[in-house]
Amino acid sequence: MTYMLCSLLLCVGQTAHGYQDVELVPGQYYSASESQHAHKMIQRYMRYSTAATSFVDTSTGWTACGQACVSPDVHDVMLNLTWHVDAPLSDGLIAVHHRSQEIVVSWAGTHRYRALVADMSVFPQPYIPGASTHVHGGFLDAVRGVIDLVQHHVEHLMSDYPDYMVIFTGHSKGGAEAALGALDLVRRVDGLRDRVRVWTFGQPRVGNEQFAALYNQQLGARTYRVTSYADPVVAMPPRFLFDYCHHNTEVWLMNREGDIYVGRNNTGCNEDPHASSSVDFYDRSIQWHKDYLGLPPLDHATAMFSW
Repeated sequence: MTYMLCSLLLCVGQTAHGYQDVELVPGQYYSASESQHAHKMIQRYMRYSTAATSFVDTSTGWTACGQACVSPDVHDVMLNLTWHVDAPLSDGLIAVHHRSQEIVVSWAGTHRYRALVADMSVFPQPYIPGASTHVHGGFLDAVRGVIDLVQHHVEHLMSDYPDYMVIFTGHSKGGAEAALGALDLVRRVDGLRDRVRVWTFGQPRVGNEQFAALYNQQLGARTYRVTSYADPVVAMPPRFLFDYCHHNTEVWLMNREGDIYVGRNNTGCNEDPHASSSVDFYDRSIQWHKDYLGLPPLDHATAMFSW
């Protein structure tokens, strides 16, 4: 069922029709004033991420996600699918935004108690059976439990809207699952790689060096892995644990004003020392994980946190 929505995107000021890519060069700094388009994209996809984490459902629309989805204007956003699966745990949504010509697949972050169990399931599993690519077991289980359903809907929407981009997004745990889900579907769905972008926020490390290399080959240039100044979650799991590494491309919000540094692309496990890894772990604060250009909004903390 398709659910018509009248909120979500006004606050980011989208004015032109069609997806507008962000041109950010690895190794470059951008002042907040030079980053306004990037800021709009970050805020837009953070709102989708907040909606997924707030258990938005086709039966109720956007009423669950508070200020993240309030707008005095009307934008036609269609909620195509929501899923809420208990085992393996996964929540998310697929929406279509005609104004920006986007199909958005948003994965929920940690907002259920049992999600903490998935977060701590750091023992790696093979991403490809028999290969040396290994990933976080909890995140992989969550994605593989629903990927067939997500693929079915994405393929139909790609056929219905052949000019639309396909955006995978999520915050925290949802960011890790968005990256895994995007890679899974790029390897399954013809033509998706040319239409996909991945926007993640506060994403923990997902896999080992071999997985990061595979991801970079397929999606590194199509991914914006946004990190907030001293977010501790992006430093987890630690690199010494099972060889966990980040993939490309990091977009580091250097302060609350929104100055940006774009991390140089990784080779091996060489994360750019001038980006978020420049912050000592003991100087990090969970408050930075809750502040991506002011999102999620304060009332998000009062949203239902269930089992």
